[in-house]
Amino acid sequence: MSQLLTVSNGSRTARRYFPGAAAGGGAAILLGLIVAAMAPAAVPPRPSAAAGSGTPAARAAAAPAPRLVPALDAKLTVPRHTLRVTTRASSGRGSLRAAIRLADYGGRRGVTVIKFAVRGVMKLRRALPAITSTVLIEGTSAPRYVWGGAPVVELNCAGHAGLVFAPGSTGSQLLGLAVDGARGNGVTVLSSWVTINGNYLGLNLAGRASGNRGNGLFLGPASSHDLIGLNQRGRAGVVANVVSGNALNGIVLDGSWHNTLVSNRIGTNPAGTRAIRNRGNGLLLVNGADANEIGGKDFVNPVTGQANDPTGDKGTTAPVFVVPPLGNLISGNLGDGVLILRHSNRNMLNGNFIGTTSDGNHRLGNGGDGVAIIHASRDSLTGCAFINNPFVYYNVISANLQNGLLVDDAGNVKVQGNFFGTGADNATVLGNHGDGIAVTGTSRNTQVGGVIPLGNVSAGNYLNGIAVTGRARGFVTFNTFGGLFAFGAAAPNHQDGVLITSTGGNNLVRTNVISGNRGNGIEIGGHAHGVTVDPNIAGLQTKGNGVLPNGRDGLLIDGNAHGNQIGGSLRSVIRQNTLSGNDGYGLAITGHAHGNHVFGAYIGTLILGEAAAANQRGGVLIGGHAFGNVIGATNLISGNTGNGVTLLPGTRRNLVAGNLIGLNRLRKPLPNSRRQVADYGRHNTVRANRYPPR
Repeated sequence: MSQLLTVSNGSRTARRYFPGAAAGGGAAILLGLIVAAMAPAAVPPRPSAAAGSGTPAARAAAAPAPRLVPALDAKLTVPRHTLRVTTRASSGRGSLRAAIRLADYGGRRGVTVIKFAVRGVMKLRRALPAITSTVLIEGTSAPRYVWGGAPVVELNCAGHAGLVFAPGSTGSQLLGLAVDGARGNGVTVLSSWVTINGNYLGLNLAGRASGNRGNGLFLGPASSHDLIGLNQRGRAGVVANVVSGNALNGIVLDGSWHNTLVSNRIGTNPAGTRAIRNRGNGLLLVNGADANEIGGKDFVNPVTGQANDPTGDKGTTAPVFVVPPLGNLISGNLGDGVLILRHSNRNMLNGNFIGTTSDGNHRLGNGGDGVAIIHASRDSLTGCAFINNPFVYYNVISANLQNGLLVDDAGNVKVQGNFFGTGADNATVLGNHGDGIAVTGTSRNTQVGGVIPLGNVSAGNYLNGIAVTGRARGFVTFNTFGGLFAFGAAAPNHQDGVLITSTGGNNLVRTNVISGNRGNGIEIGGHAHGVTVDPNIAGLQTKGNGVLPNGRDGLLIDGNAHGNQIGGSLRSVIRQNTLSGNDGYGLAITGHAHGNHVFGAYIGTLILGEAAAANQRGGVLIGGHAFGNVIGATNLISGNTGNGVTLLPGTRRNLVAGNLIGLNRLRKPLPNSRRQVADYGRHNTVRANRYPPR
């Protein structure tokens, strides 16, 4: 049996395939939604969005006071009762089954702590009862358990249902067990404030695949404020849970909200060095799974005091590398690393490595996208704050077999301070096989980057660094390193640094360094319109004082692209569009492109406009059947190999006016190597330009 989930936006269909359980598993296993029919009467209702309580703050205020939150409350004020598991048998006196029954039905008030006097494998002959009271299952108490190490107690479900924290189990904990072999989910949580830590879900005690036939961990709509992994001191190298080898997804949040997932390994072996794949996605958020924190913002090693600084204070000092300790490793899964679907909003990803090994510098890609956000809004991938050095708690999303990040029919997604296609060391190429960032469908207001230090790196990818297609609108890329390491050398995207074909309009390419790509630096194609490019570097190094060529043109406008503006009044550390040093032209307008306006650009010089940085084929090419485009005023087109401006046969009604051609910014001669302007078209106008003296 299998499930095919189809999400269609009219112009594009996204499919996510989840292999199902073996024959005879039953329909309930298909999505791992076991015990979905259990009565929710004991769980307070989720706040209504209509009542204005859809925000995280409102939900937190409306959430019921838990009976107990052991992980957060050092002073337990309710009675504690301890039961001991003294046999590995499936049932009978001293078994885990007997302890759960006594906790649920023994008439005791308060918290039941289940400790283990045995270690090894407990093989079930039938499913355990659901947990309906507050129970702390402490596999960490078993003989010879090493704190922070691998479990020494295994719950082999042997084809029966997995462990269920049902309504009424608020504040429960599952600590230090291996749970495997379930016919559905390994662990299902249908209550709140539950802690899952130190477990193997889908692996046996040896750390080998022994997968559950559903999901490794399933959090249902009645659950919230659960802690999936603990690392309260932010220690380096902590492995909270390993969730791998399962037949469906690693972890599912189905309508579950306000949960925290830290320091987990999903889809890998415990060491994080090789894949033990979940056959679906690593992490799936669906059906209104809102305001979950995936990872965290710690970036200092508490033992050494070193802070992560992969760029060395923007290239001025030696880099320091600290793996963000709260981040999750989500790699090696058959589907997407993280899939956010169907109105799952305001989720935050910080410090995660998705598609790499645990050190962030070797390939361990997911089979789909690293992160896919579809029909959701206000989700964020954030790697630093304005007050930080760049990338200190970055998400590294690299080496995946499709895109690094897919944003499809989503709204107001924020992407700041991350690496797409490179290693955590800012020196290793680990390209995603698709685009680094792909924004498509009817996505609106996707913010990629921001003021320094909030930019991203998208480099080394097999297609484009960034691709904006479909009818996406309101897209911004701001301070992106597209085709190079941050403040460093080339890490070429195999096609363009930035490709925009979207017809949505109001898209902005601002203050980026788009250099070192095998294709064009920036391409505006298809029927794209309403794109503004201002101000950017294409073909030079980060400071604009040396050459880092794109393999083709610095900026290409082709197809039927129309009504786009190259230039403007935005100001930043980059003074103006500088399209120089490329192996093709600095600017090319071809195809049937029309009505585009280029002004204020430096084409063929370094960023100060005084010394040459030649484009190898020429400064500006207007070719194909391009018509009605305006080159001017105040462009500086000088120092190029070839003509300054070439208008080929077939072009018409283009205007080249008011530019400096063959002069530098100081009006001193800086000629192009051939003609300053060569017009072979029809009814083009060339006037009021300034040239060097003959």
